[in-house]
Amino acid sequence: MATTANLSSIIRYYAEKQNSGFIDLREFCGYIKKYAEHHVEEQGELVKYLGDPTSTVVAELQGLSEKKLAAIISNNNKKTIVSITYFASKFTNQYQQMLKNESVLFPIISDLPKQFPTSFLERKIANQYFQSLIKKEPSKSPLLYIIEFTRDISPLVLPACIPLKALIDISQQKVRKILKKEEFHDYFLKKLRSTNPTKEISIKSFFQHFVDTENYQFADFSDGDDYYIWNQTLYYVRQDFEKIQDRTVEDTNILQACQILEIYSTCLKERFQNEKKRSEALKELENHLARAPYFYSMNQILKFQDQNGRMLYGQYTEDDLKEFLQKMTTEGEANELPPLLIFKVASGTRYYVYKKKVIQVVVRLCNEAHGSIEKELENSWYKTLLDYNRLPEMSNQNEFELCLQELVEKKSPVLFALLNANFMHLLAYEMIDAESTEGFHLFVNGKLLPYADLLMLKNNKILANAKSRLPFFYTIPILSWLVSLFNGKKKNKTKKTQQKLITEILEQEDDESVSKTKKMTKTESLAAAANEITKELIPEGSSLDRELDYLARQWNKMISKEAYRNLTDDVNSLIRDYTRRVVKTLSGTSFTKERVENLAKTLVNTPNMKKIKEEKALTEYVILYILRLVSNFQ
Repeated sequence: MATTANLSSIIRYYAEKQNSGFIDLREFCGYIKKYAEHHVEEQGELVKYLGDPTSTVVAELQGLSEKKLAAIISNNNKKTIVSITYFASKFTNQYQQMLKNESVLFPIISDLPKQFPTSFLERKIANQYFQSLIKKEPSKSPLLYIIEFTRDISPLVLPACIPLKALIDISQQKVRKILKKEEFHDYFLKKLRSTNPTKEISIKSFFQHFVDTENYQFADFSDGDDYYIWNQTLYYVRQDFEKIQDRTVEDTNILQACQILEIYSTCLKERFQNEKKRSEALKELENHLARAPYFYSMNQILKFQDQNGRMLYGQYTEDDLKEFLQKMTTEGEANELPPLLIFKVASGTRYYVYKKKVIQVVVRLCNEAHGSIEKELENSWYKTLLDYNRLPEMSNQNEFELCLQELVEKKSPVLFALLNANFMHLLAYEMIDAESTEGFHLFVNGKLLPYADLLMLKNNKILANAKSRLPFFYTIPILSWLVSLFNGKKKNKTKKTQQKLITEILEQEDDESVSKTKKMTKTESLAAAANEITKELIPEGSSLDRELDYLARQWNKMISKEAYRNLTDDVNSLIRDYTRRVVKTLSGTSFTKERVENLAKTLVNTPNMKKIKEEKALTEYVILYILRLVSNFQ
């Protein structure tokens, strides 16, 4: 033994030297004193054992006793040290012998010396302990455990350092030995065949590879027919041996082996089921990320549900999710971007989007932003022209481009973040010839297209639309000049009048809201609930109207504008009538996201709605339209 100051190691070394786990305390104190004198120069910590080490040894033994490494027992005023690590080493050797010879029996409590203090050993429930062994690496601990079984089977004495695989291997050999015996072989084979007439070939194959072969090899029965046959075999063997009235140690040995193997099989089954459930949940996560609107924040990802309405997060762990996202956002083909990309908006929210969906998202957001930005510019320019003013962006293309950039950043932060993401140049290069671009190219000669081209907006067209709304005299230069002079004098007065009018309206609205507070309690709670659900469903940077317009184009396939408008109006009318009927049965607390989804599905499944084929888009549209109605319901 290498020189050491560890008392537990010295006790074990002395016990092995004496070939006994029981050591006289007085003799050991004499030994450790000489040991310290001889090795103190190598191990300075041994100085504490010089002189009379009895008190020091006894004090340290108390700590070892608490750690289940050693114990002190008294008999007729004689104190004896029990080296538990010595017995752990002894039984470890016994288990190693079992791997070579299946006839060697499992050690049980009765194999311990009578004076051995079993109360110092930690007791483990077999099922719980073996489950814990599956999830961790083999231990090098010198501890000794008592493993307790069910069904009145004698407990097992097991060193902590014995790995589960070795224990399973030993148990398999013991069961295999029984099955190979002439009086048992045909008996259990016949039992299996009679209860499984359709698995004749599988049973025969199982016996050939596991029982009848001369060269034993560890078999990991984890799935398929072999797993089923193996478990049935264990059941029949255990059932027969449990019927024995006067069991021998060999009978107990077989029952111990069967229970070890059955526990392990159950653990494998649970692990397999959990792994299958986890894999399916992660696959469903992939599918969710590939659905519209195609970009999701972490908060939205955590709220994904499976087809049964159960949260996906919980079916996989936080570590599973982190590992999945890490892999998807970092591992790609050589010299290519990973399949899942990350971008961040101005608010700091991070979004995940599939690489193959980026162009599609940009096209959609550009289409959505086109109408809203065009309308805002037209209204703004119209008001400016009314005041006989002009803006640089009305005629200057560069100023117009800057104006569009500011509006996109304000109105569509997701689009702005995507267009300015650091991966866009690389993505554009990768997808030059890709079919997914659908003829839409974001970059020309390595540069991002102007916002005017992306949004398909022209300042002269917007200006023309704004001018068309002006009164006729604005088009006559002399007349408009005279009116502007007159208007200038009246402007301050007009502004004061307008301000007064606005103030009166606001005061009137405040009075009305105060008068209706008590009457609108239920309505307000419903509206508040609707607004909260809307915030959850609407992506950042988008709006309720924008999402409704997008979804309407998905389910409404009418070509002509009139037919498109008529169908949309009819659907909206159905939703309004339906909402008026059901809203009477709702309250703020019962108006949840799940309830709205159920209401929408019920309406979509009505005969009139069934005629529309795009069920998914229609359902989402109905959900959002109901929310808009309830949030504005008076």
